[in-house]
Amino acid sequence: MAFRQKTGSLIPGGNILKLVVYKIIQLFKWVLTIILWGVNTIILIILRSMSTITKLLTIFVRYLPQVTEGFVSHNRRSRLNNMLVYGGINMDADGVISLTLVYSILFSIIAGLVSLMVKIGYIQTLAVTIFMFIMVWGILFMVLDLLMYRRTESIENVLPDVLDMIAQNMITGMTAYNSLLFAAHPEFGPLAHEIELAAKSTLTGTPLEEALSSITERVDSDKLERSINLIIQGMRSGGELPSVLQGVSRDMRAERNLKKQMAAETSGYAMFILFTILIGAPLLFAISLQFITVFSSLFEQTGLSDLADAGTGFGPGSSFMQISNLAVTSNFFLRYAIANLTVIAFFGSFLMGLIKTGKPISGIQNIPILVIVTICLFFTFNYVLRNVFSNLIGF
Repeated sequence: MAFRQKTGSLIPGGNILKLVVYKIIQLFKWVLTIILWGVNTIILIILRSMSTITKLLTIFVRYLPQVTEGFVSHNRRSRLNNMLVYGGINMDADGVISLTLVYSILFSIIAGLVSLMVKIGYIQTLAVTIFMFIMVWGILFMVLDLLMYRRTESIENVLPDVLDMIAQNMITGMTAYNSLLFAAHPEFGPLAHEIELAAKSTLTGTPLEEALSSITERVDSDKLERSINLIIQGMRSGGELPSVLQGVSRDMRAERNLKKQMAAETSGYAMFILFTILIGAPLLFAISLQFITVFSSLFEQTGLSDLADAGTGFGPGSSFMQISNLAVTSNFFLRYAIANLTVIAFFGSFLMGLIKTGKPISGIQNIPILVIVTICLFFTFNYVLRNVFSNLIGF
């Protein structure tokens, strides 16, 4: 009662705690509101900037072909157009060149900025920038080659079935036009689409032979070209076209089975290359890295590095044995190993594709997987070996 009379009032301890908690909550809400406002402002600025950049890039790409027209020869532009048509891409060469040029410049700038941030040196930064520019163009042509190969392969795989169906339709009394049209089933993929385009073009007055010949201009396949030439010659001569088509179909199936048998017989070589890429190379590089690391630690902890810096040796005139530091550091060898493993996985993928299918481009889809798995296994082996050497030697 005495304390209450002197102060005039008394705030219970529980009310003080509630007031403090309330103030803290209000402060937290205020800070959270400011943070959310800042984040929303930043996101809005980024979106507006991206919208502006997108519009500028659209204008740039639209008028870029007029600028690059004088730098790209007609033959190269025609070759790129053929690759796009064979790959089933509905774009022209000028548009692809413009987009690729934009992406190559963009990625080169990003690679150069990242190189400057990690401070690898101006010459190395310039080399990385040029390499990124060239790599974007290289990726473009490799992807186009892969799309061409995949599309041609899918067409040649179903071509025997299509020829059999055309022959069966002719045997039942259908005309050549109806036989082709009814053979264009959706499950035949790109070949069915090409047959439908040829059939629709005849409705506009194009002769059937010319419409069939146009298919060979959109597909890079010698087998398809020979088959269409047989159909055209059979229609002109009026011979036994169904029996000819059935014979060609049987030969194609026999050839395909022979290729499968050859691929099965050479799978052992592909497995050996895969073992070398995934196990052999990462393990050897990991052992070499641990060798350098262990000897560098030995030099530092035993004081031999000081003797090496002083040029001290053993024997008369210090000519019997000289002590010198290792010329290669562990950090340099780590970067060297990663670069070599990437190159090994890159060319190993092409070699495996060549062994399995006869075409190196078929192994391009394995490059990202092999590169990632190889480097991950390298770091795994390095981690295991480092623990083993640490337990044995005590470093």
